[in-house]
Amino acid sequence: MNISFHNGVSGMMAFQEDMNRIAHNVANSGTIGFKPDKSTFSDLLYTRMAVNSEEQPLVGHGARIGDSRLVYRQGPVLQGGTELDFALMGDGFFAVRRPDGSTEYTRNGSFDISIEGKKGFLVTFDGSHVLDAEGKTIEFEREKADGLFDLEGLKDRLGIYDFPNPFGLEHSSGSCFVPTQTSGEAVAIVQGETTYEGRQYQVFSGALEQSGVELADEMVGVIVSQRAFQLNAKMVQTADELEKVINNLR
Repeated sequence: MNISFHNGVSGMMAFQEDMNRIAHNVANSGTIGFKPDKSTFSDLLYTRMAVNSEEQPLVGHGARIGDSRLVYRQGPVLQGGTELDFALMGDGFFAVRRPDGSTEYTRNGSFDISIEGKKGFLVTFDGSHVLDAEGKTIEFEREKADGLFDLEGLKDRLGIYDFPNPFGLEHSSGSCFVPTQTSGEAVAIVQGETTYEGRQYQVFSGALEQSGVELADEMVGVIVSQRAFQLNAKMVQTADELEKVINNLR
């Protein structure tokens, strides 16, 4: 009976975690450049049953969440943004430098200008500096005539980075990612060239890539996880009832 209890409880915990992941994806269905995660499941340890059989069948001890894999797919690109909005079509990421000095990567091209002294710097909505292909911040000089910043050729100054395996990236916050051993190190791409393995990309100005979350897929995932959670809860209930019957027979 203990094995049944453990199987049921571990299954409930795994599918509860999966529903939490789905809720996170749905909550970011309106986040620019967001990429959803998908859970993978793995078996726990097995035990060989001591039965009068040469095969000695294995009994599982439940399941757990293995890891979350990034669903790296293109989100819809909507035109109508400002001259500081950029969208990536295909592969590639923008690089941003956080206030703590770390570098993260994002598909969110909704940028702004931060005035620091007499210069302007291209930043994200939370103030992180956008980097060029050399890993340097993008600066602007004011026009002498009207005092505005010169934004000509800004699209060509943006640093576009790619990874050997972008599916191995991990979520940091919002639509930002950090590299892992699975993803490999980021490499700057010269605009006009292809990315890893000949993959193509384009940069559009005045546009933004929307979230890659497919609500229909997430709703199906909710139904599947809820049914699996209920099934494992029933397993725990049944094991408890059988335990009571056995105790009453003693």
